[in-house]
Amino acid sequence: MSNPSWLPAALPRWLSLQAYGLVTSTLFGARTKPATMRARFERFAHVSRAALQKKHPALRFDDHKLGTLHVESVCALAEPRAVVIHLHGGAFVFGSAASYRNRAMRLSFRLGAEVFVPSYRLAPEHPYPAALEDALMTYQYVRALRPRAPVFLSGDSAGGGLVLSLMLRLRELSAPLPDGAIMLSPWLDLSVSESSPQRQRSRDRWLTHAHLASWASYYAGAADRRAPLLSPRFAELGGLPPLLILAGEHEILLDEAVSVTASAKRAGTDARLLVGPRMQHDWPLTLPWLEESRVAWKAMRAFVDEGCAAQRRNA
Repeated sequence: MSNPSWLPAALPRWLSLQAYGLVTSTLFGARTKPATMRARFERFAHVSRAALQKKHPALRFDDHKLGTLHVESVCALAEPRAVVIHLHGGAFVFGSAASYRNRAMRLSFRLGAEVFVPSYRLAPEHPYPAALEDALMTYQYVRALRPRAPVFLSGDSAGGGLVLSLMLRLRELSAPLPDGAIMLSPWLDLSVSESSPQRQRSRDRWLTHAHLASWASYYAGAADRRAPLLSPRFAELGGLPPLLILAGEHEILLDEAVSVTASAKRAGTDARLLVGPRMQHDWPLTLPWLEESRVAWKAMRAFVDEGCAAQRRNA
């Protein structure tokens, strides 16, 4: 009997998602200590500049010191057409510019941009609003450093929610807003009040309600967890630049993405939602070889293209 026609495409996807679930659930459990998760992620994801430049000789790195805050810039092109400030994921507990170096390189190459990644302060040592303060400092610095370039924000997971919090803070300050923002699998509700259907919970191969509740306690501390700058799901979202929100069909954060997209649209903000069929949390960055990831990257590229064109028209 011959194999079904769907098997060649479906099998690699199935194997990738199985491996993803095994690795993430093993290394980053709901009760794993923050220091342990941090050390594991750095060992798992860290790649040296020399290793990347050996493979990609044109790749350029630079260091930016903003007091005690370190920001790394990555550029894979001779003439980038835009700037992207990427706020990394990691539940506000783990992640750094070094462990996001490979992902920043991919963002630079695929979006045609110079990418800046701040190693913002992490919880529980530095609870809210430490990450937001560092994100704001990075944004102000990059705007001054590249005053004529189109500037976009991007972020994944906790960093995706931080992107929206940063724009709300900029709006409060009447400061210039970015030309657009991309949020991949954003965590938008640290009150952990969004009720995902039971079917959704059973499909997520990593995240559970226990994960979110535990991690939220590290970053939120004693703050009101429904405060809009902490949980932007509860914010009024008018007056923001265009938003592109991506979420996996099978991740428990899907409902938050759907809710915030609808809220932004009601407030008059251009908000678009791309749902990755059968996909898990943060799939374009963690599983970039899948066809579903290639579709997501094309959408992100088109979004940046559109934002650059609008910035040129308004210049």
